[in-house]
Amino acid sequence: MNLVTVIVPAYNSSRTIERCIRSLLKQTYSHKEIIIVDDGSTDNTPFICHKYMESFDIKYYSAPHGGVSAIRNLGLEKANGEYVMFVDADDYVKKNFIEKMVSALETAKCDMCICSYLRVVYNDCYPIKEFQKGGIVSRNKYLIDTLKDPGHHYFGVIWNKIFKTDIIRNNNIRFSKDITLGEDFVFSLEYLRYAKKVNVIEDKLIYYCYQDVNTLSRIKEKKISDCEKEMDNRNLIYKTYVDVMKNTGLFSKYQKQINRYWIFFYLRQKYDLIFKYKWSKEEKTLWLKEISDNKNVIEALKKYKKSEITTQYACYIVTQTTKNIIKEVIKIIKN
Repeated sequence: MNLVTVIVPAYNSSRTIERCIRSLLKQTYSHKEIIIVDDGSTDNTPFICHKYMESFDIKYYSAPHGGVSAIRNLGLEKANGEYVMFVDADDYVKKNFIEKMVSALETAKCDMCICSYLRVVYNDCYPIKEFQKGGIVSRNKYLIDTLKDPGHHYFGVIWNKIFKTDIIRNNNIRFSKDITLGEDFVFSLEYLRYAKKVNVIEDKLIYYCYQDVNTLSRIKEKKISDCEKEMDNRNLIYKTYVDVMKNTGLFSKYQKQINRYWIFFYLRQKYDLIFKYKWSKEEKTLWLKEISDNKNVIEALKKYKKSEITTQYACYIVTQTTKNIIKEVIKIIKN
């Protein structure tokens, strides 16, 4: 039985981290080490972690506040397992999470495994859209699948995946400190450079919890500076995306589809400017111009017909409207 290291990054997670820790302690897979890396929390997170350290074999490290990439890298430095997994302190997992993922990796002799998850909104669970059918796929087929919705949580996050420590260390794969949003996707892409096969399992093993508060990855009331930071991050992510696609020989054939990464961003921003951002007219005009002047957005729009973009925008509006209605209904019911 191979040792599995589970890294839990935490920052002011006192409301949720105990639930996360308990779900990891209940795992059916016993040969594991749990490493909590605290990003300089100022609430009760350290107290809760130390409480569990006294009774269970949990390792806890704290570092000055420097962002999730820095503390995940610290977790990788401390990891002793043959395999590495990540779980966010906001979320929790089913008791067979590690066992299922390890089995899928080893039985199929793959380099990475990915599972599905349940989205938790106000304590009710909802399945996500299915992006892949279960089964073993080549690294290139997996990358082609990401084109269905580049950067979607399913592909973009690391907490629904298991990695081999040797591949990470032998190729010096780390989380980029220059990227503060979407760093998970870059890590996965860099890892896939060196992977050969991926096992896709349809089991929903994780509870991804919607938080109606500001977290490491969600800002409730965005300012223009937040949006500018996101676009800067996307420029860096896209550079890696293109580089990996070129490195694997997929770029030429799938160049148009790769640009959906920017089409989705462009349409989401148009939607948010109308329905979400509480800005002045001048601020909205300024941000729309910044988006339109982005070279990657310009190139992406050239590759799609207006009718294609209009259809995609209509689909996005329907999807977002439905999501918002469901959230509000659930919120009313819960209150």
